[in-house]
Amino acid sequence: MAEHFPRYVDGAPAPAQDGATFRTFEPATRRHLADVPRCGPKDVEAAVAAARRAFDQGPWPRMTPGERAAVLRRVAERLSAESGRLAELEVRDNGTTLRKALGADVPGARAAFAWSAWWAERLPARIGPPGAGDRSPHYVRWQPLGVVAAIVPWNLPLLLAAWRIAPAIAAGNTCVVKPASFTSLTALELVRLMHECGLPPGVVNIVTGPGGTTGDSLVRAPGVDLVAFTGSDAVGESVRSGAAATGVSTRLDLGGKSPNVVLADADLDRAAAGVAWSIFLHNGQVCMAGSRAVVHTDVYDEFVDRVRERAGALRLGDPLDPDTDLGPLVSRNQARTARHFTERGLAEGARLVCGGRMPEPGELPEGLDPGAYFLPTVLADVSPGDTVAQEEIFGPVLSVLRARDDADAVRVANASRYGLSAGVWSADAGHARAVAEALHAERVWVNDYRLVDLDLPPEGNGPAGTAWDRVTNELDTYCRRQVVVDSTDGPPGLAPTPYHLLDSGRPPAVSRPRSNP
Repeated sequence: MAEHFPRYVDGAPAPAQDGATFRTFEPATRRHLADVPRCGPKDVEAAVAAARRAFDQGPWPRMTPGERAAVLRRVAERLSAESGRLAELEVRDNGTTLRKALGADVPGARAAFAWSAWWAERLPARIGPPGAGDRSPHYVRWQPLGVVAAIVPWNLPLLLAAWRIAPAIAAGNTCVVKPASFTSLTALELVRLMHECGLPPGVVNIVTGPGGTTGDSLVRAPGVDLVAFTGSDAVGESVRSGAAATGVSTRLDLGGKSPNVVLADADLDRAAAGVAWSIFLHNGQVCMAGSRAVVHTDVYDEFVDRVRERAGALRLGDPLDPDTDLGPLVSRNQARTARHFTERGLAEGARLVCGGRMPEPGELPEGLDPGAYFLPTVLADVSPGDTVAQEEIFGPVLSVLRARDDADAVRVANASRYGLSAGVWSADAGHARAVAEALHAERVWVNDYRLVDLDLPPEGNGPAGTAWDRVTNELDTYCRRQVVVDSTDGPPGLAPTPYHLLDSGRPPAVSRPRSNP
């Protein structure tokens, strides 16, 4: 029997103001899963107003960092306590496998809150570098922006909702969250748990509905200070223009077409395993998916054979079965998208190595919907300008391109409008690093390809690992910087330049420290 889920505005669960709902379905079986509020402009207006009140008048921005951190830690502990239930809900709502939900999605959401709690306690001020003897001491304060509108995509609903919400509220902001319409359930559950853990009303509000109505209303809503969006290029540009119309800044994360560069001296078993992991994890429905393999011509054929073996060994099945490697894509439409791009690649000259189709009914356990599944696919002999080498497919489709030498590999790998991530595979660390440093990518892994990093806050030690990088990189997104220069107890500052000298058009005399006239 389908469940009914409410929206959350000002701390209270409620239906949409006009009572409208929409249905969501389990990708694996097409069964009716839930009824979710179809929020309209009035619901969005109420959510933004609640967030605005909570920021301007409520306790959350005025709490001590330790008080905010305590709430965030309770949320992290609750996520751990309810990991099994949340993982099952994510599987049924999104189609991901139980293994991934238990091993990455829920632990990753927990890590977001645990790290943000650690970070919140260290946020208020950072002492600046010591100045010269004639300079006043100064420090940097990080202040919250205000109301953050967070639009979360369908591919990692719980994980990305947590990574949007936790750093934003750790800094003292308030939020309005809009999850993807057909994967709203774990985000709704997350917000419910947060209120049960003591989050004050209005700090995090959640509205559900289609992007073209609910999402657009949120982007253009008066009272929002920042729009944070993760999703496709096309929708991202729409979000950017909509926010610009009201003078609101944006934080956009818009996908990737990431390469794995396999050099002639690579360990091919390790490289094939890493490349297969990078593209077939979660059916390639990850922005950092390694959807292009750029392989030196000397090892090209052998590498393709080894990746084909890896792809063929993956087990498709019920995503709730712990032995399943790949469940369905998020919808039938996404599976058709993968098929469309595969057919486009073959028409442009690519060679089908394996996959390239939906499974036949008898190839899946009874009760599963073959139309939502797509076999792991490898396309060889792809050219850099081909559609499958340029467009983000968001499906389990690997394009393998040939490179003559290192310089050609770098050229082919960089022939993309994206620059999110990359991998380099070589038995020689110096060789790999030289190539890695020539790639246009924000993050490059050498002989590895880690799509998620679940490092937890250190116990009394300095931070390490990319989870810390991920949280601290949010600092500029969700905070304003204020530099405070204080001469009260420190060394005296420079004597001010008289205004009449600045106004005279003559260069002022060099100021000297007041302590040494």
